[in-house]
Amino acid sequence: MQFRELRRVLQSIVLATLPACVGTALPGSGDDTECERTVSHEFDVDLPSDPPLDLRVESCRMDADVCKAVCDLLVSRAGFPGGTCVVTFSADSAHAATSYTERIDSPYCNQGSASEGRRPAGLVQPRCIEASSAIGAWLAEAAWLEAASIPAFIYLARELDMHGAPRGLARLALAAARDEIRHARMMNAMAARFGGKPPMANVDAPKPRSLEDMAIENAVEGCVRETWGAIVAMWQAERARDRELRAAFRSISKDEARHSALAWAVDSWLSTRLDAAAQKRVADARHHAVRELFEGEHSEVHAMLGLPIGADARALVSRAEQTLWQGGLS
Repeated sequence: MQFRELRRVLQSIVLATLPACVGTALPGSGDDTECERTVSHEFDVDLPSDPPLDLRVESCRMDADVCKAVCDLLVSRAGFPGGTCVVTFSADSAHAATSYTERIDSPYCNQGSASEGRRPAGLVQPRCIEASSAIGAWLAEAAWLEAASIPAFIYLARELDMHGAPRGLARLALAAARDEIRHARMMNAMAARFGGKPPMANVDAPKPRSLEDMAIENAVEGCVRETWGAIVAMWQAERARDRELRAAFRSISKDEARHSALAWAVDSWLSTRLDAAAQKRVADARHHAVRELFEGEHSEVHAMLGLPIGADARALVSRAEQTLWQGGLS
């Protein structure tokens, strides 16, 4: 998939997820706006050996009025709030469909973590990030990740040359390293503005890797995390309250979409040089990386950053998975 086509796909994912808000406040005005959206989920549940649940399921099969309580129980166990709920059963599984109205007092969200990017093997995690505010801490972490991406792309270019990849891929990797230098400078300036001080990006010297190891890292760090970073930056370019931040995220999102296109091109080239078993391991690593995107807790940050969380984040991940990550593009 070429850069322009991929960028259009990423933009469509973001635009389809942006909530429609009631009110006239403009992004960045600082005024509160009330938003309301309908969120829908469908999922399958294997019916366990759970006597209380089994009894309710059997009651539902005989009396439709009982099914709403069964559906509500399944939805609650899945972690979704109550709302309209419909459940159907097969021999050993249940299919639940739920929808509910979600209301937020402001179209801006106030927690999250720095966008994912391409992290090199051997990246040393900093002990702490110095900051006087939650915004500064987030931006400082973002600056650190951007700086870490510089050697990641330099190493990628070297490995591509070493394994005989088309020369154009290595050139694009070196161009991406130059982009990350600019991104790091931008995020450093933004972090300083909000009281954050990025740590040094320390990376241990890499060792030569096999094509499969290279493909797995590219699938995780490029096809998933870098693609996700482009999506989040596009979202923040629309949602951040601060004008300078919106401009920075808009610039970064365009470059990150280009880096994502490079990752998918590398993935396509590598897949022609791996056997079926290795390709399966690469696909499994990509799938696991998608599952990890929103595992763990996120630190609270100021609404000014416009980060996608909650239903917005879940919808973005779901759309990206259906459009890009299921089976890959190659």
